[in-house]
Amino acid sequence: MKGPAEIWQQAADCFEQKLAAVGDDQWDVATGCGDWTVKDLVEHTIFWQANVGRILGADASPEQGWDSVKAAIAGALTDPSALEGTIEGGPMNGMPKHQAMGLATGDALLHAWDLARAIGADDTLPAEAVESVHMGLARVPEQMLRSPNMFGPAVEVADDASAQDKLVAFAGRQP
Repeated sequence: MKGPAEIWQQAADCFEQKLAAVGDDQWDVATGCGDWTVKDLVEHTIFWQANVGRILGADASPEQGWDSVKAAIAGALTDPSALEGTIEGGPMNGMPKHQAMGLATGDALLHAWDLARAIGADDTLPAEAVESVHMGLARVPEQMLRSPNMFGPAVEVADDASAQDKLVAFAGRQP
C-alpha cells in the first residue's frame, strides 16, 4: 500500500475530478450531508483541507480555492517530516499529525463521493484510498467517530458489498 501522501493525493485528485463536474446550476443542490448544498460541501472540504494543510506546514488558505490548497498541501507533503510530531493547540491538540492527515484524506474522499452523488456524477472512488481510509476510520474511537460534525451511525450493508460501499456505509452514508 502507498504511503499517506500518495493516498491523500488519490483522494484529492478524486475530489478535484468530481468538483470539475459540478454544473453552474448545481451549486444549490442538496447533498446527503445534513442541510449542506453542493456549495456548502465544497467550501467545507476546502476549509478543512486548508486547516490540516497549515498544520503540516502548507501555506494554504481556503480563500485561495481548491487548486491552490491542493498544490500547497502536495508541496508540504514532499517533506516526510511534515507528518511527524503532534499538533499543538486548537481542537486537535495532541493528535499525531499523520492521524490528522488521515482524517483529511477521509474527508476529501468521502466528500468526493457525496459530491458525485449530489450532482449525479460517477461516484467511483480509488480502491487503494478506499481501503486505507476504511482501515484508518476503523481505528478511531467510536465516540469520536460518531460525535457531532463527524459521522452518523453506520449503515448496514451485505457481507458481499463492495469495499467502497462498506466504507461509505461505515461513514454513515447509504451506498
